[in-house]
Amino acid sequence: MTLIRPKALGFVLFSLGLALLGLATFPIISAQVKYYFSPESRLIDPTVPSGRRPFLIIYPQGMPTADLTQATNWFPASTPQKPSAAKSTSFALSIPDIGLNGIPVSVNSVDLKKGAVHFPGTAFPGESGNVVIFGHSSSPYLYREGNPLTIFNPLPEIKVGAQITVKYDSVTYKYLIKSTREVAPSQIDVLTQNKSKRQLTLVTCVPLGTYWRRFVATAELVN
Repeated sequence: MTLIRPKALGFVLFSLGLALLGLATFPIISAQVKYYFSPESRLIDPTVPSGRRPFLIIYPQGMPTADLTQATNWFPASTPQKPSAAKSTSFALSIPDIGLNGIPVSVNSVDLKKGAVHFPGTAFPGESGNVVIFGHSSSPYLYREGNPLTIFNPLPEIKVGAQITVKYDSVTYKYLIKSTREVAPSQIDVLTQNKSKRQLTLVTCVPLGTYWRRFVATAELVN
């Protein structure tokens, strides 16, 4: 029987630890590098002087301990709005281009542990204004289809022109993605209600597995 020397065993365990750490952090680091060297950064942050781009955007002191499974903590500067009366407690969201089909969205909810949520105080599907939908995401290595905590992992892959179907109160509405961007948690304009338009906004955290920025996809009603 061959015995492994303590030094050799220590080296093997150390190497294995480094490999696991690399696997866990690679998606985050690669996303940061891709963003930083992108000639057309999608990040909009009014706190950064023109011409400069931050490498990381971190919450104010104390915010990392906030419960990010509660949508109210995603944009700390926003003022909670009183929920409007809804015709239904949920609706179904489908985005075939990124493999999301019939995702249940809880109306007037902020609890992301149960799935995607329609943010209280925003428009309902088909109405004038902005239907804002939040969905949790996590590290790509933790992604499981149908898992509430990784439900919006595919969202950053969405492209302009993608079709969104929403079934609410027995009516089907179709939206088309018009723009995508990344914003800082301070950018509460994401929640703005413009009654001259019929918009739908999808939001999740990026890079996947972090809470540094928000990926925002905005769509407009086409029928």
